[in-house]
Amino acid sequence: MKDYLEDATGNFVGIGIYMVKNTEADKIMVLSPIKGGPAEKAGILPGDLIISVNGEQYSAEDMTTASSKIKGEEGSKVEIEILRGTETKKYELTREHIKVNPVEGKVIQNNIGYIEFSSFDEGTAEDFKNKYQELEKQGIKSLIIDLRNNGGGIVDEALKIADFILEKDQVILYEVDKNNKEEVEKSKNEPIIKMPVVILTNKNTASSSEILAGALKDNGKAKIVGTTTFGKGVIQKLMQLIDGSGLKITSEEYLTPNRTKINKIGIEPDEKVELPETVTNVLNVKEAEDTQLQKAIELAK
Repeated sequence: MKDYLEDATGNFVGIGIYMVKNTEADKIMVLSPIKGGPAEKAGILPGDLIISVNGEQYSAEDMTTASSKIKGEEGSKVEIEILRGTETKKYELTREHIKVNPVEGKVIQNNIGYIEFSSFDEGTAEDFKNKYQELEKQGIKSLIIDLRNNGGGIVDEALKIADFILEKDQVILYEVDKNNKEEVEKSKNEPIIKMPVVILTNKNTASSSEILAGALKDNGKAKIVGTTTFGKGVIQKLMQLIDGSGLKITSEEYLTPNRTKINKIGIEPDEKVELPETVTNVLNVKEAEDTQLQKAIELAK
């Protein structure tokens, strides 16, 4: 429970990766390394499959156990074996204190704002708002939100960001339980972002990222550029128990405002754009080679 809460607040000791279960390969998959963390510095890439941790093999179902083995004392070492295509690689990494500060932004050509973050942690929505207001003061006329390799996180943070862009009382998502009981989440405030928005997605855009992308797409508030998203359309709830432990259960499936199912399907982009085959690491792609970003800039103009 302590580890889980550290992850949720974006503050923990480890190698700095987001992981998901790859059920097809029955392996744990690296969704994305955290910028500046030991995994990224060592060259671990999105899509790498984790075979073993300290010589112990793990399947997709063992993700929680593997995660606890990857974490440890700051300064201690951990050995990770990964499968990339047909090639296996071993990395010895030194665990570090990982403080995730995911919201980054800049002004790019023609007064276009660009905001990118790698997860929805505690406070992400407030950081996003502050970054947007900073860019707005620099005279931006449109906004690109880069959700590529964003594995999701706290749903409420995604709802708050949607609220910054949608008109008051627009549907953000529907939550449906196993008995088909439905709850609707609507925006609560007038929008603070009233300019054109383009969202970048790829196959590693998951969970809360898909909630945000789906809400803005269906309400006609953003164009989606890139490739189809991951397809994690379920919501987990955390119950804190009396002894300090916790129970995390999958409670609902979510549907976009047009009642589109996301789970195991993903969100289709408005403009499907692949990166060139020459791009080996989507995290370090040069702007000139980033065909997805270039298309987003074209639309944002």
